[in-house]
Amino acid sequence: MKNIDAILGLFFANEDEMVYDKIKISQDLTEESENNLKMLSFKYFGPVFLTEMCSGGDPWNIDFIESGLILQSQGSYDEKRFQSFFTINSSNETIDGITNLSALIASPYTEDTKKITDGLSEYIHPAITQGKIVEENYLGDRFKYSKFIQRELNRGLNLIEYSLGSSRKVYWEEQHNYYCVGLIERIVSKYYKASNLITIDKDNSLRKKCLEFIPSYYVMAILPDYYEKLIDETLKLFNVTTIDPSIRLIKLHSYEKRVIYLEEYIVDNNVKKSYGVILIEDPEEFNDLNKISFYKKNLRLILDQNKDVHDAMVKFNPNFTVKRWDTLTNENLNDLEANLDN
Repeated sequence: MKNIDAILGLFFANEDEMVYDKIKISQDLTEESENNLKMLSFKYFGPVFLTEMCSGGDPWNIDFIESGLILQSQGSYDEKRFQSFFTINSSNETIDGITNLSALIASPYTEDTKKITDGLSEYIHPAITQGKIVEENYLGDRFKYSKFIQRELNRGLNLIEYSLGSSRKVYWEEQHNYYCVGLIERIVSKYYKASNLITIDKDNSLRKKCLEFIPSYYVMAILPDYYEKLIDETLKLFNVTTIDPSIRLIKLHSYEKRVIYLEEYIVDNNVKKSYGVILIEDPEEFNDLNKISFYKKNLRLILDQNKDVHDAMVKFNPNFTVKRWDTLTNENLNDLEANLDN
């Protein structure tokens, strides 16, 4: 058994949207932190199953969120306890019922996320589904669903904890092509914050065509900032105060549709600047498709000041306009939604 200083949480939601959680606490927390900790599962599950705000009414699941961790200038390197922070969301639907699991992990290592994903799908999901059937049949009216779920979550958490410390491996994956439907620009300093979406003009028919492949422009615009704030809140609950999160990757799917949000950042003179692209996978309806490596390279070129933002926009998608849609205030987000999500 490895002795790893990690933040671990496992959340469960059933088809009735009842949410249960199990979080490993290796330190004493204040009463306020304890109370806030109880709300974490609802906050992480909140936007995971996107329905009402999504175009066409198709349900969207957020499958994976990964954040980089930046040591603040006043912190010493010894305080950087974690190298990785990510959540894995896994849903399983069988004739016996639906199980939705979310694993929240902060680790000192760059973990093998596939190994954890496989553990969720191959062990924890079946254990919950099959265990419920067996215990209901055996115990009848004495079966306590909440107690059963808590026990299974504890077993699942132990399984995840045991698998931690396995460094990330490179697995063979089919190379997909991606079409860029948006660029998000974010700038954060002590005294200033900006967040803008750059995309296809609202009057361009391509804009509406792209809408068929994403939850909505509104949803994609708010996700990076939402999760970055939530991860920061989570770290602070565990008294990690000298590390700032920075979203690297968000993966979503709806049936056969797959979307990736990919972001790169730079910190210079205590100002963090990041650029991220919203990508749809293997769309046959579009031209200007590129591999993930193409987008990563050009995001880095912008940040390292080797490429102008406008030049990169043209390379990402020649149909992008120079208009920036502000995504920080509710008023501007409502304006974005009214113009882009129809």
